[in-house]
Amino acid sequence: MKIIDSTNRYLKDYVSEHRPSHPVFCTTQQQTAGYGQQNRVWQTNDHSAILSLAYPLPIKAELPGLVSLHIAKLLHQTLTELTGDKLYLKWPNDLYNQHGKVAGILIEQIIKKEYRSLIIGIGINRNHNELIETASSVSDFNTQELIDTLFQKVESPAPQAPSKGLLDFSLIELLDYWQDHDLFAIEEPIQLITAEDLNSKKPGFYLGINAQGQALIRVNGQIQPLSSGQTSIRKLT
Repeated sequence: MKIIDSTNRYLKDYVSEHRPSHPVFCTTQQQTAGYGQQNRVWQTNDHSAILSLAYPLPIKAELPGLVSLHIAKLLHQTLTELTGDKLYLKWPNDLYNQHGKVAGILIEQIIKKEYRSLIIGIGINRNHNELIETASSVSDFNTQELIDTLFQKVESPAPQAPSKGLLDFSLIELLDYWQDHDLFAIEEPIQLITAEDLNSKKPGFYLGINAQGQALIRVNGQIQPLSSGQTSIRKLT
């Protein structure tokens, strides 16, 4: 599609009506009403790669809290392979280079009676210099090649294990990968910004990610686990 309000919103409506049994992608050249976490505006431009994936799940499947980190890992691998750029993972599921944010992921879930699907929205800044202050972009790549490569990784089973598709990953390997590519170093001073008060910046120290997918922050000598969407963390400026 050339123009759409939101690829995530389109797929939410689509799966609610059609209940597809196989994954469905939606891409667009222009998104007029994109949104991110907590309904923040999702800014894009003519150089952006904008897509969403509807991924059907068994209605009773256990959805691990780490699935957001797993999806970010797969996107990181895909973009690194396609562009050769040095990229970092920022909790819970953003991608950065040394200059700023290059990609964001929004994960939503649709449950309708006996039907269940994840809606995974991805926005990537591509080959562009005129961006907002905290953003950057990756080198050029082909969107269809991105979709093909990412989907292949989503559907690939872990070694010597039956395929569960998107839910098939090793906790140890995932946490090791995040540690190797984390934007933050262990014990790095950071700022916490709460959803309730975006102007409040509380100092803390980054301690990594636990087995539940929470970021661990030491504040005033106390270790505080953060859940996705609750609080964001920033580098000191």
